[in-house]
Amino acid sequence: MGKKILLFLMIITLFIPYQTIAKKTPVEEKVAVLITGWGLPDGFNLDYAWNAALNSIGDKTEYPGQPCKIGHVGSFPFQSHMNMQPFAVLHQVSGFEKYYDGYGYYKLVDGVYVGAYPDIDSVLPEDIPAEVPVVALVDLFSRGKQKFPPDPNTGEDHLAGWYKIGDWTNTFPNGASDFQEEYVPVFIRNYATIGGPTEEPASALPPAGVQEMDEHVEDLLHHAFRDKIDVRSGFYTAVPGYTLDEEDVAEEFAHEGFRKMLMCRETTDNNRFANVFATGNYVKERLCEIGVLDDMEIQQTRQVGRTPEFNTMNVINLQPYIEAYPEGSTIGIIYVTRGLPFDPATGGPFGRAHPWLNEIYHDNAYLNYLSWKKAVSDAYGDRYTLVYTVGGVESNLREDNFYTYGIDIPAPFKSIRDAIQEAKADGLDKLLVAPCHWNYDNTDTILRMREINGLKVNTLAELDAEIHHTVYCEDTDGAFVNCDGAEAAEITIAPAYLHLPYEFAVSYYVALRGGIERFGVFPKKPKVKVKASGFITKLDGGIVEVTDPDSKYLGAKIEIPADPYPDRPESFTGDNATAVNDPLDTNDCMWEDSMMYIGKQNKVGGLGHGIKARSKAVYFGPYRTLFNRDVTLTLPLKKKVKNPENVSAYIYNDLLEDWEEVPLESLDVEGKRATLKTKVLGVFRIGEKMEADDCDDEDDDD
Repeated sequence: MGKKILLFLMIITLFIPYQTIAKKTPVEEKVAVLITGWGLPDGFNLDYAWNAALNSIGDKTEYPGQPCKIGHVGSFPFQSHMNMQPFAVLHQVSGFEKYYDGYGYYKLVDGVYVGAYPDIDSVLPEDIPAEVPVVALVDLFSRGKQKFPPDPNTGEDHLAGWYKIGDWTNTFPNGASDFQEEYVPVFIRNYATIGGPTEEPASALPPAGVQEMDEHVEDLLHHAFRDKIDVRSGFYTAVPGYTLDEEDVAEEFAHEGFRKMLMCRETTDNNRFANVFATGNYVKERLCEIGVLDDMEIQQTRQVGRTPEFNTMNVINLQPYIEAYPEGSTIGIIYVTRGLPFDPATGGPFGRAHPWLNEIYHDNAYLNYLSWKKAVSDAYGDRYTLVYTVGGVESNLREDNFYTYGIDIPAPFKSIRDAIQEAKADGLDKLLVAPCHWNYDNTDTILRMREINGLKVNTLAELDAEIHHTVYCEDTDGAFVNCDGAEAAEITIAPAYLHLPYEFAVSYYVALRGGIERFGVFPKKPKVKVKASGFITKLDGGIVEVTDPDSKYLGAKIEIPADPYPDRPESFTGDNATAVNDPLDTNDCMWEDSMMYIGKQNKVGGLGHGIKARSKAVYFGPYRTLFNRDVTLTLPLKKKVKNPENVSAYIYNDLLEDWEEVPLESLDVEGKRATLKTKVLGVFRIGEKMEADDCDDEDDDD
């Protein structure tokens, strides 16, 4: 080839964009990452308030065998997607019409009763029959409590001028679902109490901190996986013009040719309501309706909690509230998760067929608490006396611990108020309440759980200044008092994670990374080289081991126990449902069948000053896979151990970008292997803490 031609080709090559040279991932091989959630806007939005109820209702099955009604519960004709309330309340049933639409919510404007939503006809006072009651919402009671109470700080009635027209005896139907109508005044009252932007777009979008979290998550995912993925958000309830429904985003992915989809939830606890019903079944129904469901490979991430990164974030979150007290102080620590009903399913027009009794949430959330409890104790227990249990006993039994539910609080679980009263009865006068289920501070954490449990609600001025924690005092009965009283107990309510957007993003990213790896798709940075893999079923468990005699990872192994109760929780009824009390006797181990991997991951660094590696850094995955029972990891030793008493196991923490010590189960120096028990996968290695004068060998960073 002539020199001039060769030179010309070289010049042309330099000007060809990199993308056209680099190998692109075909769309059908990419993973569509669909991040879901409630999509709660930062301020009041009428469309959101009106449509939010629909997700608690769901579509109904119109005829037996109707296609694409995936996961519908109950027995036909009382069969629907959710069925969380009595069926006749959520859907119109012949002969029971007033249960669906027996009254209406209206605001009196210039002498006219205006409906909660524009589609509802306005009503003139003279058109209301004399026997039909018209009651101000502030005067409505349910089970002895106000349904729409005044502002807990100012006493202001934020629903002044709003009325309920009609009741069970003297109905006043208006063509709208009563269940759906009620959401509008609820949202108006809540946002008036806690504030938030009042003008679009800010009032229609998630809070700025949540948007920042999402941006960090996308950046982390794209840095790791490059063009192997596409990340988009879709919500249970969208704000038209600003956000999208999750099923619409799923359809968008499918039409573009994606055939691998990861559905993701940002909360810290794995529950069937969120993952299976509110996300999975809605998305699958839409994919079925457009004829692509059978062509899709779908995986789900289950939660963010119980990882080194999540625990580190909580240590950071609680630091200012623990360290506000002098060292040596005794502090009662109360953990809060959201809570879920635990009710039996019933049939007929008044049945609630949603399978709450089959929930895996209850076991899993408690294991998250125990992991959190250990991390907080390790961080602060040498400087403070932290009390987690009734009577301060050493116990991991749920019934002994200040592990609480904040909102839906079924027996046998404790409410926040239950734990506070128990702690005060034990003489504790400094209590820290930590909400750990939610990814950010919202109406649940700063209003609903506090009102339900009789806790102080931040003032509007504080919330406008983005102050979501509070410190106050109460007496033995729970009444608010000045903190200088002899019997006053000081209560600190910590915030959720709105002020820690990057820390939460990393905690979320490591869970999402593992979900993507379940497709056999691994990050480009850090790079993973798989040395062994095997498909493990939830029912049988199993072993994956590196057996290649030429591999430096020969002998690395993961052992996963079988399902201890194969019929649980699916077989639970009202008589035999078991909520975990002993964490060693959980209802399951794995959540689902999965391919498991062992290999090498680079970019993890050495163990640090004074600690020498005695094994390679071994990757066990999919990354951050979680178990409800211990799995056993074996790591082969590659260097001689000098002092067995100084040997420990370590797990890599992506948030710290460093190694974190974890307990070692056994050490076989002669057999050159070490084992550990864990409920979370990641990158592990064995290290030996060296004496000050013993620096004979260098660590390696693999």
